[in-house]
Amino acid sequence: MTLIQRSANLTICLFGVIFFLMLASPPVISASELQYQIESVDLTVYRDGLVHVSQVLFVNETFPCISLDVLSSSIENVVVVDENQTVLDYDVDGSNMTIFSIGASRVLLEYDTVELTEKEAGVWTLLVQNPYNLTVYLPEESTIVYLNEMPTSIDTKDGIMRLSLYPAEWEISYVFPIIGPAIFRVSDLTVSPAEVEVGNEVTISVVLTNIGDGEGSYTLVLRVNQVVEDTKTIVLDALASTTTQFKVTIEEPGTYDIEIGELSGEFNVKEAPLFPIFAVYMIVFVALVTIGSLLALRWIRAPSAKKIIKKHPHLRQEDREVIMFLEEKGGKAFESEMRDRFQDMPRTTLWRLVKRLEKTEIVSVEKIGLQNQIKLRK
Repeated sequence: MTLIQRSANLTICLFGVIFFLMLASPPVISASELQYQIESVDLTVYRDGLVHVSQVLFVNETFPCISLDVLSSSIENVVVVDENQTVLDYDVDGSNMTIFSIGASRVLLEYDTVELTEKEAGVWTLLVQNPYNLTVYLPEESTIVYLNEMPTSIDTKDGIMRLSLYPAEWEISYVFPIIGPAIFRVSDLTVSPAEVEVGNEVTISVVLTNIGDGEGSYTLVLRVNQVVEDTKTIVLDALASTTTQFKVTIEEPGTYDIEIGELSGEFNVKEAPLFPIFAVYMIVFVALVTIGSLLALRWIRAPSAKKIIKKHPHLRQEDREVIMFLEEKGGKAFESEMRDRFQDMPRTTLWRLVKRLEKTEIVSVEKIGLQNQIKLRK
């Protein structure tokens, strides 16, 4: 939104609020009570100190905008939508936010901030000046070591502690167990095919599993006849598993031993026949497959990043980079691939970005095995 557009919107908002306040009859009602009512405010605290705020408001449909205080003067990854998931414009000035909500009856506001937490000597503290009734979700397996006030309620579900807080200035200190190291196990060595002709490809695969408590990386080393042929470094979350493949092409006939970690196997390479009997049939088959693929591509195309970005002009630069990356990957990619591509972006921020794109129906998230796959919607 340009500076001129923002100024125009704010001017319209100001006149709208003044007009409705002039119409209000005694007893005197505050502007905020006329504009909106708070349905819920949730704070989700992550292990790295990031706090995700989710706030739901019932709003007066006749007001051109509403004005409310956010919990921090430094916020990011802001998402504002109405009851129809339509993205709404907004303006932030310090800790005050103006949402241009005319016609909306319900507004969902979400944002992230790192200013509500601090860490000292391994102890995290949540500091929040709270004007609302809200619910705080502490990181999994957290233990509270200090409370300046007694919350309305405290309970725990699936290892996550939930606190219901009334309006006040809160100081909540907590710790959580140190995550143990990643421990990797290599299993299920597969060689396919076990016998090939000279110049043909052999696929060697293994299953890598992280059976430890923390995320970590592991380098798989493929040795052929005790010589390093290839290496791959894999990053896995705790208790995650993935299948990794190596491709090998040998130009000399013989029997070849392979090793990956403590696993071993072999494959045979034989001379290719001088006069392949099915050469002509193979050429015809490849030609038919190629023609069929070209025809199929005319009908099945990956979503266009250019069209998506044009349709959603409000997207941020990092949103556009993620969309273009998904297009490069054929319209879909696993979460681990996105983390490898956007290594400078914290994992929690990247996941918030994905969820924001999902809410605006630009992408969809699907669980495949133990991994999340993100797809561009057509």
